[in-house]
Amino acid sequence: MHYLIDGHNLIAHLADIDLEDPNDEVKLVLMMRGWAAAGRKRRVTLYFDGGLPGGKSPDLSSGPVQVIFASSRRTADSLIMQHIARVKHPPDYTLVTGDQEIIAVARQRRMPAVTSEVFARQLEKEKEARQQAARPDEGTEPKLSEQEIDHWLALFGPEPEIPPAKPRSRQPDTSLRSNELTPRNVPPPKPRPRPANEQRRSGTLTADEVAEWLSLFGGEPEPKAAPPRRKKGQPADPAQTGNKTGGLVSDEELDEWFRLFGPGAEE
Repeated sequence: MHYLIDGHNLIAHLADIDLEDPNDEVKLVLMMRGWAAAGRKRRVTLYFDGGLPGGKSPDLSSGPVQVIFASSRRTADSLIMQHIARVKHPPDYTLVTGDQEIIAVARQRRMPAVTSEVFARQLEKEKEARQQAARPDEGTEPKLSEQEIDHWLALFGPEPEIPPAKPRSRQPDTSLRSNELTPRNVPPPKPRPRPANEQRRSGTLTADEVAEWLSLFGGEPEPKAAPPRRKKGQPADPAQTGNKTGGLVSDEELDEWFRLFGPGAEE
């Protein structure tokens, strides 16, 4: 699309450029270069009043942006209408001006036209969009509608409340570290005293109990072997008779034993 722009008429509606600025034409040219570079197949022809000697400016014209100044004998409006009259395919052009006479000429040739005020707002919107694209980290938080929020709450429920964290105690840590217990400094376990009833069940006596029993009953008598049986008619063993040699049983006792219980069985 090729844009025919009434330069000074557009500057009057821009917030960033003032007609009293001696460099207002240069600032508009730079703005149009950036705008043309941001779009596909955009071409711009800017017309200004008061140029000396007039005509195309080789210093300001560059690439898709051409700059033409009207001489002291012509006006920018007349140059724009002359351009509209000689184009071969008017629908490929768009006129930007606030002059109703120029707009009427463009409509006769079926050329699209937009006022400078509307075009200025369009430039401002595109400028904000480029600035927003240059800061992708700002304003990128997605916004959900109330219907979308209700839908998510119905699926997953409300967000759980997180209880506040308890303040940490500043008391010294008395717990043992992993390297504080070693075989060298671990005390051995103390022997558990055995109950008195358990000692008696085991059949053992303490030294005090043994001493007490000996004081009451004396020493334990040694068991005596039973005397061997004597055959009938066999003389009595002198060691077992009550003789002077220290026998324990006398002949009379043996005879009395045999009389009561009878002789021993023959071997």
